[in-house]
Amino acid sequence: MSLYSDASVYDILHSPGTASEIDGLLRAAARFLDANRLSILEPACGSGRYLRVLAGRGHRVVGFDIDEGMVAYAHERFERAGLTRRARVLQLEMERCADALMDATKGRRFDLAFNLINTIRHLETDRAMTAHLREIASVLTPRGVYLVGLSLSSPHEQSSEDFWDGRRGRCHVRQLVSYLPPASPRDRREQVLSHLTIETPSETRYADASYWLRTYTLAQWDRLVRAGGMEIAGVFDEAGEQIEPAAPGYAVFALQAAT
Repeated sequence: MSLYSDASVYDILHSPGTASEIDGLLRAAARFLDANRLSILEPACGSGRYLRVLAGRGHRVVGFDIDEGMVAYAHERFERAGLTRRARVLQLEMERCADALMDATKGRRFDLAFNLINTIRHLETDRAMTAHLREIASVLTPRGVYLVGLSLSSPHEQSSEDFWDGRRGRCHVRQLVSYLPPASPRDRREQVLSHLTIETPSETRYADASYWLRTYTLAQWDRLVRAGGMEIAGVFDEAGEQIEPAAPGYAVFALQAAT
């Protein structure tokens, strides 16, 4: 079992802190947009946790994900929260999404798109990344911005760990994640090892999984952004404050259509 194979487990684990993450996202967006009422897109939205918060604050949101289970779960949560007039979710791929999005919104473009916590690094090739950026650029308004959360890599990067912890009702989910950097600069894949513990009153389950994330130096990232018809218009931390990108390190990059 991987974390992504059970949408409810994913949602329980990652929901803590979502509101403050949205605060930082909107603070960064406000550098470019009037952030009071936005039309917002989230590629690879997973369980829809960010979109639920944004829709609850009055924004009109659309998300999409390649995983059928995540899409079904996100839609069910929108319905349960009474958000379906402002929130919808589609099953689409990141590299091929623009036409379906324009059909779904009847041509209405988005002020803001976002993709956080390295989700975009699941795209496996430079060609896939360039295709995705072009797709998103084509559905943004002229002043629209795409906020992308990305960890930059360094040739001397060491292995590291993260720990996630979430509870809902009588279910407790914990995840220990280890990140193993590429063996050489020519190998652009970081291995991620996940160990899940899921506790309920009736049982405790464990699940281990492994997957790969593509790595980017700042130069590689900037080159691909430009190849995708966009440019880096600003760099922010998770609280929405402007920073200088550092490698290794996580930052939120504000992308806009190249002028």
